[in-house]
Amino acid sequence: MRTNKLPNPELQIISAGLLLVTLPFLVNDWVHVPDFIRGTLMGVGVGLEVVGLIRMTRRRKAGAAEGK
Repeated sequence: MRTNKLPNPELQIISAGLLLVTLPFLVNDWVHVPDFIRGTLMGVGVGLEVVGLIRMTRRRKAGAAEGK
């Protein structure tokens, strides 16, 4: 039985990206976060998510090509 297990490094990259996207909103309740810092963290977070998704699809395609 074959399981479709997601690769661990890609999941860590996506998780870090999600954390960076949500962190400014959570911290803003206690400490004022400047707009520049908020935008930078959100931009880096979205970038990490995209990189993780791209790496995940490349690894899946490489695994599918080997399985043929």
